[in-house]
Amino acid sequence: MPSSDDDSYCNPQVLVRLAQAGGSEALDRLTRCYGDRLLKAGQRYCRTRAEAEDAVQDTWFYASQHLDDFRGEGSLEGWLVRVVASACRRQARGAKNALHERDGELVAAGPSPLDTSAARELAQSLQAALLALSEDDRAIVLLAEVEDWRTREIAAELGLSEGAVRTRLTRARARLRQAIFNNDIE
Repeated sequence: MPSSDDDSYCNPQVLVRLAQAGGSEALDRLTRCYGDRLLKAGQRYCRTRAEAEDAVQDTWFYASQHLDDFRGEGSLEGWLVRVVASACRRQARGAKNALHERDGELVAAGPSPLDTSAARELAQSLQAALLALSEDDRAIVLLAEVEDWRTREIAAELGLSEGAVRTRLTRARARLRQAIFNNDIE
């Protein structure tokens, strides 16, 4: 077997043919030829060296499963770098639906049951507080906060002055805060 220093060993055309044929030899050669470059790319796209190393490992795993998917459009190295960049973006988003190892313990990446319960309680409190508002005040809050309408648009829609909309919105927000944070829903 030629060494990784041999020009033909890392020849992109040979690597593409091996990649399209699949098999462990292609992955071995890719690792030897592009491993350092992918780690450097990972360090550019990821936040830490550890995340870059994880992203490169994810890339090798992905490549082992999808080498035969490479169509030969563009460079094989470019394809691998894009996979590394995608892995880094997934890590930055919190790797949804993945497991992470933290201090030797596997932890689900999603919210904890306590966080889910707290969010549900907050949503129920907000719903109750909104329903406790008058119909016009509820409309003003929803148009301003959910629909992101401007004061002028709300005033025109509801037939109120802009000053009245601002005043009612301020008072409605205060009632919502009081109801949610004091659990004092009228």
